[in-house]
Amino acid sequence: MDIGKLKEYSNLAQDIALTKKNALEKCKSRQIFAYNNRLFRADAQTITLTNTLKSHATTFVILDVNENPCQIEDPETFLKILLQKNQETINGYQQVLDKFKQK
Repeated sequence: MDIGKLKEYSNLAQDIALTKKNALEKCKSRQIFAYNNRLFRADAQTITLTNTLKSHATTFVILDVNENPCQIEDPETFLKILLQKNQETINGYQQVLDKFKQK
């Protein structure tokens, strides 16, 4: 392999790493949504906590992204929103990564 090809490969690898990092940050920021005048992140931890608490209580209190308590009075709707937002953002992230698999 000559120097030109190595440099081209190195630049491509750097572009992929930077794009992946930026796409992941965008995914995480797009997972934040408002519910009951509070901000929540639709990540795996919040989904798991909500699902667990929902199975044991009809209403419960969880902390939002700013560590403020929030009463969840309709756990089913809240969980649906979490799952929808999570899958929407992760699918977008996957599409970005799929573009690089083709290269």
